[in-house]
Amino acid sequence: MILTFRFFLIFTLLYTHVVAAQPTTREFLNHIETDRYDLYIYGLESGLEWSSELTYRENNIQIYCKPGDIELSAKFIKNLIAKEISGNASFYEKYEYEPLIGLAMRNALLAEFPCD
Repeated sequence: MILTFRFFLIFTLLYTHVVAAQPTTREFLNHIETDRYDLYIYGLESGLEWSSELTYRENNIQIYCKPGDIELSAKFIKNLIAKEISGNASFYEKYEYEPLIGLAMRNALLAEFPCD
Protein backbone atom coordinates (compact mmCIF):
# COMPACT_ATOMS: atom_id res chain seq x y z
CA MET A 1 0.00 0.00 0.00
CA ILE A 2 2.78 2.44 0.93
CA LEU A 3 4.69 1.54 -2.24
CA THR A 4 1.60 2.19 -4.34
CA PHE A 5 1.08 5.54 -2.63
CA ARG A 6 4.71 6.53 -3.23
CA PHE A 7 4.45 5.58 -6.88
CA PHE A 8 1.22 7.56 -7.24
CA LEU A 9 2.75 10.60 -5.52
CA ILE A 10 5.90 10.56 -7.67
CA PHE A 11 3.89 9.99 -10.84
CA THR A 12 1.55 12.86 -10.00
CA LEU A 13 4.41 15.26 -9.32
CA LEU A 14 6.23 14.32 -12.51
CA TYR A 15 3.08 14.47 -14.63
CA THR A 16 2.22 17.91 -13.31
CA HIS A 17 5.73 19.12 -14.15
CA VAL A 18 5.59 17.77 -17.70
CA VAL A 19 2.19 19.30 -18.41
CA ALA A 20 3.27 22.62 -16.93
CA ALA A 21 6.38 22.62 -19.14
CA GLN A 22 4.23 23.32 -22.22
CA PRO A 23 3.32 26.99 -22.12
CA THR A 24 -0.09 28.20 -23.13
CA THR A 25 -0.27 30.86 -25.80
CA ARG A 26 -0.89 33.48 -23.12
CA GLU A 27 2.04 32.32 -20.95
CA PHE A 28 4.36 32.28 -23.94
CA LEU A 29 3.40 35.80 -25.03
CA ASN A 30 3.74 37.08 -21.46
CA HIS A 31 7.36 35.84 -21.38
CA ILE A 32 8.34 36.30 -25.02
CA GLU A 33 10.96 38.94 -24.16
CA THR A 34 12.71 36.62 -21.69
CA ASP A 35 14.64 33.39 -22.25
CA ARG A 36 12.15 31.39 -20.17
CA TYR A 37 10.95 29.24 -23.09
CA ASP A 38 14.03 29.30 -25.30
CA LEU A 39 14.89 25.64 -24.71
CA TYR A 40 11.29 24.71 -25.38
CA ILE A 41 11.43 26.69 -28.64
CA TYR A 42 14.68 24.97 -29.69
CA GLY A 43 13.14 21.58 -28.91
CA LEU A 44 10.06 22.32 -30.99
CA GLU A 45 12.16 23.59 -33.88
CA SER A 46 14.39 20.53 -33.76
CA GLY A 47 11.37 18.21 -33.70
CA LEU A 48 9.70 19.98 -36.61
CA GLU A 49 12.91 19.86 -38.62
CA TRP A 50 13.31 16.15 -37.91
CA SER A 51 9.67 15.55 -38.83
CA SER A 52 10.07 17.48 -42.06
CA GLU A 53 13.15 15.48 -43.04
CA LEU A 54 11.48 12.16 -42.22
CA THR A 55 8.35 13.06 -44.17
CA TYR A 56 10.48 13.98 -47.15
CA ARG A 57 12.55 10.80 -46.93
CA GLU A 58 9.56 8.48 -46.58
CA ASN A 59 6.91 10.26 -48.68
CA ASN A 60 8.85 12.74 -50.84
CA ILE A 61 6.78 15.58 -49.32
CA GLN A 62 8.41 18.65 -47.80
CA ILE A 63 6.59 20.35 -44.94
CA TYR A 64 8.65 23.52 -45.17
CA CYS A 65 11.88 24.37 -46.98
CA LYS A 66 14.32 26.04 -44.62
CA PRO A 67 17.79 26.21 -46.18
CA GLY A 68 20.08 23.70 -44.49
CA ASP A 69 22.82 26.19 -43.74
CA ILE A 70 20.63 28.48 -41.60
CA GLU A 71 20.66 28.35 -37.80
CA LEU A 72 17.56 29.97 -36.34
CA SER A 73 18.01 31.89 -33.11
CA ALA A 74 15.40 31.75 -30.37
CA LYS A 75 14.72 35.45 -30.90
CA PHE A 76 14.07 34.92 -34.61
CA ILE A 77 11.78 31.95 -33.95
CA LYS A 78 9.88 33.85 -31.24
CA ASN A 79 9.38 36.74 -33.67
CA LEU A 80 8.00 34.31 -36.26
CA ILE A 81 5.64 32.82 -33.68
CA ALA A 82 4.50 36.27 -32.50
CA LYS A 83 3.84 37.25 -36.13
CA GLU A 84 1.79 34.07 -36.65
CA ILE A 85 -0.22 34.64 -33.47
CA SER A 86 -0.95 38.29 -34.31
CA GLY A 87 -1.86 37.35 -37.88
CA ASN A 88 -4.45 34.85 -36.65
CA ALA A 89 -5.36 36.66 -33.45
CA SER A 90 -8.99 35.53 -33.27
CA PHE A 91 -7.98 31.85 -33.27
CA TYR A 92 -5.16 32.19 -30.77
CA GLU A 93 -7.23 34.44 -28.46
CA LYS A 94 -10.00 31.85 -28.45
CA TYR A 95 -7.52 29.18 -27.36
CA GLU A 96 -5.16 31.36 -25.33
CA TYR A 97 -5.12 28.87 -22.43
CA GLU A 98 -4.10 25.94 -24.65
CA PRO A 99 -0.50 24.94 -25.48
CA LEU A 100 -0.57 25.89 -29.16
CA ILE A 101 2.96 27.22 -29.55
CA GLY A 102 3.98 24.16 -31.58
CA LEU A 103 1.14 24.80 -34.02
CA ALA A 104 2.04 28.47 -34.23
CA MET A 105 5.67 27.56 -34.91
CA ARG A 106 4.75 25.08 -37.62
CA ASN A 107 2.49 27.63 -39.32
CA ALA A 108 5.18 30.31 -38.99
CA LEU A 109 7.84 28.06 -40.54
CA LEU A 110 5.50 27.20 -43.40
CA ALA A 111 4.93 30.90 -44.05
CA GLU A 112 8.59 31.90 -43.71
CA PHE A 113 10.09 28.97 -45.66
CA PRO A 114 7.52 27.86 -48.23
CA CYS A 115 8.33 25.16 -50.75
CA ASP A 116 7.88 26.30 -54.33
